[in-house]
Amino acid sequence: MRTAPTIAIVLGALIVGTVAVGVKMSVSRPKATEPPAPAEEPKQPETPLPAPAPLPPRPTRPTVVDASAPPPAAIPSPPPAPKKAATPKPKQLSEPELMERLRKAQDTDEYQLSYDLAREGLRRFPDSSDAPEMAAMVVKSLARQGKASEARAEAEEMVNKYAGTTWAREVERHTGAHPHVNQVPPK
Repeated sequence: MRTAPTIAIVLGALIVGTVAVGVKMSVSRPKATEPPAPAEEPKQPETPLPAPAPLPPRPTRPTVVDASAPPPAAIPSPPPAPKKAATPKPKQLSEPELMERLRKAQDTDEYQLSYDLAREGLRRFPDSSDAPEMAAMVVKSLARQGKASEARAEAEEMVNKYAGTTWAREVERHTGAHPHVNQVPPK
């Protein structure tokens, strides 16, 4: 049993020795890619070279002034670009037009557009009979965009503001948000 560790030690020493010999040989042998060192030539005494003569200055071109040409200030500048007419504001949609576009956006899965239109409708027509539907569209749009916490917050506000409407009951069914009406604060 003592022979296996002994063999391992001998093999390890043999490998280390082989590597050491290879390294020694590669260091002491000149590389084949290096050119042989040139034989040194006998040095001759150096004689200083005379300093080069300075170059003559470059001739400059004389400026020629044409007396018949108008002075630079008299050259007219190009006419200014015509001003663009102010871009007209997009026509604000009437409430029926807005509701039509809002419903179409919901049906075609354009949830960001639906959200924006519903918000605009609530801002412009807060007391409309379509306001509960617009608020429900805000909740649906947020939910369908994956913004669950924002949709839940909007749902809580919507079911309280429009409690008892068909749209509030639909939002309650889908979100679990319930109106907080007739509640007495705890004493």
